[in-house]
Amino acid sequence: MVEQAQVIPPPSPGAGEYLEQAMAWSDKVRAKSRCALDLTYGEDERQKLDVYMPDVDTDSPVPVLLFFHGGYWVIGHKDLMGFMAPAITPAPALLVPVGYRLAPGAKYPQQVDDCRAALRWVYDHIADYGGDPDRIHVSGHSAGGHLAALITLQQERLADFGLPPDVIKGCFPVSGVFDVTETPPDRREAFLASDDDAREASPVYNTGGNATPFLLEIGSEDFENLRAQHPRMMAALQAESGYVEEMVREGHNHFQISLDHADTESPWTRRVREWMTG
Repeated sequence: MVEQAQVIPPPSPGAGEYLEQAMAWSDKVRAKSRCALDLTYGEDERQKLDVYMPDVDTDSPVPVLLFFHGGYWVIGHKDLMGFMAPAITPAPALLVPVGYRLAPGAKYPQQVDDCRAALRWVYDHIADYGGDPDRIHVSGHSAGGHLAALITLQQERLADFGLPPDVIKGCFPVSGVFDVTETPPDRREAFLASDDDAREASPVYNTGGNATPFLLEIGSEDFENLRAQHPRMMAALQAESGYVEEMVREGHNHFQISLDHADTESPWTRRVREWMTG
């Protein structure tokens, strides 16, 4: 078990092209954006985040969007997500792509705790960059959507990081992994220290008592297992008191839906800007 867990699963079909495109776009954005890069929230090399700011200073603090990259917990990097900044910061808002330790070196709940630690850093320091610590939202793509949902739903664990239970004002998972028990075995084995943790690590089994608003986005051509989990997550959230909204993107696959967030007029970026500033 231990020996197998050190094997990094191969990337999903299409991942290589996506990573190349996302990094190329993000490099261009970083070269011309107002941003603070590689801010450390922990001691590990991966425990860093970036802050992308509006092109001009604002008269008052602006909302904040933390974004967790995807990669089925084993690959990916915060630097991939900078391409979203031109579609988010004009809201006006701050975009904060977050890095975290990767599996199989980091096992659940280490990656989730990294996201909570990053959230604590943002809560403490984002005012220095023009952000409003009382208007923090979280999002992520694929495994990043899983992490965003889990730190939102496991509200009681925020106290371990000195955070108020309502610190997250909205959660916007994109093509999220919501049921770890139904992920491919090689991914699950890389992420979990034990299969006994699979339900605890699954957002769909953590919705009880949720009052935080959610926006779930999925592509009609996304991976089959994620398309199957999406309606289950919607139903679980709708059974609680928090507002929930969905966005199904016709013709979009798992990677197109992420790259579409570079577009200031994409339905998701428009809705997220409205949501955060409303």
